[in-house]
Formats: sequence, structure tokens, C-alpha cells
Amino acid sequence: MFYLGIDQHARQITISLRDASGDVVQARQVSTQPEKVQAFFQQLTRERLTAGESFIAVLEVCGFNDWLIGMLHEYRCHKVILIQPEERKLRKTDRRDAAALSELLWVNRDRLLQGQPVRGLRQVDIARSTDQENRRLTTLRKDAGRARTRLVNRVRTSCGGTTCSGRCPPRSSPASQASPG
Repeated sequence: MFYLGIDQHARQITISLRDASGDVVQARQVSTQPEKVQAFFQQLTRERLTAGESFIAVLEVCGFNDWLIGMLHEYRCHKVILIQPEERKLRKTDRRDAAALSELLWVNRDRLLQGQPVRGLRQVDIARSTDQENRRLTTLRKDAGRARTRLVNRVRTSCGGTTCSGRCPPRSSPASQASPG
């Protein structure tokens, strides 16, 4: 079993791969271009994973993990652990972050594989695709409602607070509340 720590950014991922004894066997940066990432994972499965062996990966939450999580499963990743970092380090580099993630994974491998909590580590549940689609739909509906409200308010203010024909007072004026007659 191998333990892969990944520090992900928009243009590159930095990886730190540990073997069963906890030694770092590979540390490098890989471009996030799809063909480069696929080439890296093909090399990983071809050269490191023998006879049905797999690996576990850990990565921090960011807004664009979906494609990487899907790709990890395609290349024999046994489990993907998504974490929320709790503390910010002063000397932060991609290589240090990836090494720290792989070490954290290796040290706590038994607890993490059994789904048990690890002190000082906030695990994030990876949403299923239907849940993700429902969240996207909810966000789109909320944004559409806000856009509609902004547009209605803009039209009302451009008409000077009255209806566009100028004949009727706005709904909130005292004249609209008076009974006719």
C-alpha cells in the first residue's frame, strides 16, 4: 500500500508518495494539464503498484477537487481522504504541504482506513455526484432569484418609484392604500 499526499493548485499539483514503511519514494510537481496528470498516474500504476496493489490519497479541500478525485479513483486509488486544514503555517511551500499530508496519512493510516476520527484533523465528506448536482441547481436557483430581484428593483428605480406609465403610485405609497371613492 502506498500513501499519496497531494497539494493542489490551479496550475500544478505537488505530490509526496510514501511506501508501507513510511519512506518518501517520490516527491515532485505535476502540471494540471489533463495529459500530464494522466501520464503521472499511468506511470504510478505501472511502476509502483504491483499485482492489484492500491494507494490511499489525501488532499486539502479547495474549490476544484472534483476532477482530481474522479481521476484518483480511475487509477486504483483505494480511498480518497479530503481534509480541511485547521491551522495556517508561516513557512508554507507546496513541497512541505504535500510531505506533511503524506506523513499525516501514513501516521494515521489505520484510523483513517477504518473511518475513525483523528485528533486535530477535520475530514470532509465527498459528496456523491447527485448531491453535487443538487447543490449546483440550488445555487443556480438562488442566483437567478437574486438577479431577478436586482432587475425588478433597477426597473422600479428607473421609473422614479412609480409604475412606468406614471399613472399609478407605487405600491407602498399611502395613496395606493386608500380606498377608492
